[in-house]
Amino acid sequence: MSKEVLSYEIKDQIAFLTIDNPEANRLDPPLCRALGAAWDRFAKDEESRVAVLSAKGPDFSRGADIYVEGLLKDLLKAFPPNGTKILKPIVGALHGDVIGSGYGLGVIGTDITYATEDTKFIFGEVYVGIVGAIVDYRPYMPFKASMEFYMSGKPLGAQRAYELGLINGVTKNREELMKQAIKMAEILRDNAPLSLKAIKYGHYKIMENKQRKAMRIAQEEFNAFIQPQLISEDFKEGKAALKENRKPIFKGR
Repeated sequence: MSKEVLSYEIKDQIAFLTIDNPEANRLDPPLCRALGAAWDRFAKDEESRVAVLSAKGPDFSRGADIYVEGLLKDLLKAFPPNGTKILKPIVGALHGDVIGSGYGLGVIGTDITYATEDTKFIFGEVYVGIVGAIVDYRPYMPFKASMEFYMSGKPLGAQRAYELGLINGVTKNREELMKQAIKMAEILRDNAPLSLKAIKYGHYKIMENKQRKAMRIAQEEFNAFIQPQLISEDFKEGKAALKENRKPIFKGR
């Protein structure tokens, strides 16, 4: 595991995973592989009962590094296999911009999530012209709010995210953020591990069954929706616009 992009430290039966990637904490191949190794370690680690995921730098994560060819293969490693290999709780401590795949990691990838009041959640894929997977509806927030969030790409503030039930709490600053995350981690650590395991399994079971069913049509979906984006003029335009700091002009092809 690369210490340059991710640290893994155990303290009082709590595993602290801290992202520290100089490139805006983007999910590039080294970070994705480091996260994959960390989740494997946490799943098997008898010394830790709960994990706290956080990041250094001004933003938790500004998403995947879209300029890396073949990133999707490594990107999948970044997300914890909750409800299957990992049945221990994960607490997220988020700040700054939480964009795209960074949102997938920090919000969807954690069981209990806190954020500073200046945190912005953004599904930026629609600005660039590439959605790396089928975005199926999950009950993290109301259906209409979910559609608006994903389809508009508009930033969602921390307070609004809390009101929608997307996160569990909002703090004034990063110092208070870590205190809140650790406080919850200590509560979870001291609760009965087998009970927590059963609860987490039950909560993720429906989504896991849904995902397994989806796997049967994954190739069909990839061919119909994902592959066309990867080779589209819109994706090329989106990347160019992002690099040139201008508004993209999409043509739907």
